[in-house]
Amino acid sequence: MKTAILCPDPRTPLRLLAGRVPLALAPCLGLPLLERELIRLADRGAKDVLILASDRPDVIRLAVGNGDRWGLRLKVSVEPRECPIEEARRRLQPDSDRGWLAEPDAVVALGGSPGLPGVGVLADGAAFHAALLDGMAEAGRQRVGAREVAPGVWTGLRSRIDPGARLRAPCWIGERVWVRARATVGPGAVVEDDAIVDEDAEIEGSWVGPRTYVGAMTHLDHSLAWGSGLYDWRRDSLTEVVDAFLLGDLGEGGGERVSRSWTGRLAAAVAAALSSPVVLLAAFRARARREPVFIRRRAIAPRVTAGAGSGREVDYAELNGLDGLARRWPQLWSVARGHFAWVGNRPLTRTEADGLETEFEQLWLNAPIGLVSLADLYGCSDPTDTETRAHSSFYAARRDARLNRRILQWLLLHPFRKPRVSRPSLQHP
Repeated sequence: MKTAILCPDPRTPLRLLAGRVPLALAPCLGLPLLERELIRLADRGAKDVLILASDRPDVIRLAVGNGDRWGLRLKVSVEPRECPIEEARRRLQPDSDRGWLAEPDAVVALGGSPGLPGVGVLADGAAFHAALLDGMAEAGRQRVGAREVAPGVWTGLRSRIDPGARLRAPCWIGERVWVRARATVGPGAVVEDDAIVDEDAEIEGSWVGPRTYVGAMTHLDHSLAWGSGLYDWRRDSLTEVVDAFLLGDLGEGGGERVSRSWTGRLAAAVAAALSSPVVLLAAFRARARREPVFIRRRAIAPRVTAGAGSGREVDYAELNGLDGLARRWPQLWSVARGHFAWVGNRPLTRTEADGLETEFEQLWLNAPIGLVSLADLYGCSDPTDTETRAHSSFYAARRDARLNRRILQWLLLHPFRKPRVSRPSLQHP
């Protein structure tokens, strides 16, 4: 059976969403609106789906592919403008063609269809938010791993809810979301995947987009927030929040790559190959002690990567039986794979990250995980130490190419330097 989906053009009341993605791909309870509609039509028996799109059709084509994941055959047709539904019916459904789904599923106007409850889902911010609340229970039943932890309160896989946080129905917490101590989410709150709601923040009657950081003591009410953008639909006011401590973007994409320089990654691979004899030394010592050569560890991904701080973790390794930089040899391959940077802040376990108490200390997670760090220059390695945290937070706030070069230069000249017994004052290179 055949069907057609009419994708919307940008709408002024939803310019916050349309500025980031085509409205057809607006995140709705963990899934893009178009994907949610494709799932519904596949359940109705659709096999061939024609998608008519005028707004960034190439982005939509990349997002949906050929439709195999839903058991559909998809085609994206580029249109000069949003096609009215009656015009589409006249154009696509000649009287002789009986292979279409029954109305209203033969030709569907995305955002005005039953894919999500409500009328005019994409009419404005209030309608969009109301439709999400109406569709919450159905979306929770459809999404793998979503649980209704209390009546009207849904949480997704791998989300972290601090025991001191308050969730008030109705509310939706997506996957890999971190809700920190004393935060209040709900009533009427939707927090999409990979977001962070920091301590004492309050979200009610609002929607928070994917990979968005809601800062400590920030209050959202009757708003759409995505990245650093904030739209208050009652006042029809769109604001770009410049203070990243209040509202910010945790990064694009779904991976954990922090290094995009092919030269840096290639240099790390070459350095790992040339220094590989240290593995033999580590293996000899580990065998003598009857211990494993490699020590496997996990660290919280930094906020500069997608979903960081929301519970996602990075795997890395150390060489057993060695000290100093030689112990970090396996992390050269983490740099080569793009999971670590040459210079950054050292990795933290979940427990260590939870121990960062102030906003200044939490800046540690705003820098990529590095093979070497500014704290290394000062012989600081203990993440519970005040000075280690100070150097790491300073680096996250002031890092640039010049500082990175000076850190690398200094450490290359002192590869076997021992930690200092007396700590220096906070004077940076």
